[in-house]
Parts: sequence; C-alpha cells; structure tokens
Amino acid sequence: CKMKAWKDIKELADKTALQNLIDEEGNSRRIAERIGCSQESVKNAMKHHSLRSKCFVVRGEMKKKLKL
Repeated sequence: CKMKAWKDIKELADKTALQNLIDEEGNSRRIAERIGCSQESVKNAMKHHSLRSKCFVVRGEMKKKLKL
C-alpha cells in the first residue's frame, strides 16, 4: 500500500481545513490519528501552508524557571 502525499489528502491540501484541524486537535500527531495519515504528512502540509501548532511542551528546567 503506497502512502499518499499530503497534497493528495484534502484536509491537508486545503489551508483553511488544516487550520481548523490544528485549532481542534492542537498538534500534528493528533491530526494524523484523526484523518488516518502519517504525522510527517501533517508536518509537511503545515510547513507548506506556514501554519504552526498551538501546543508546546514546557520541559523540566524551563518549568523551574517559570515556576510551573
């Protein structure tokens, strides 16, 4: 089974649809799971459309600095 290119996946090819998925799911892993494609395809589409996820992880040392 050949993997589809992100351009062949309607949710990733359409910038508005992808932005809506980002707003709903938050990150590329969850978007990939939802639409049934690879996380790499989602990341490539986001890069092409100049879109970014809304979520980020604050790791140990930064948590201490931010007092979280």
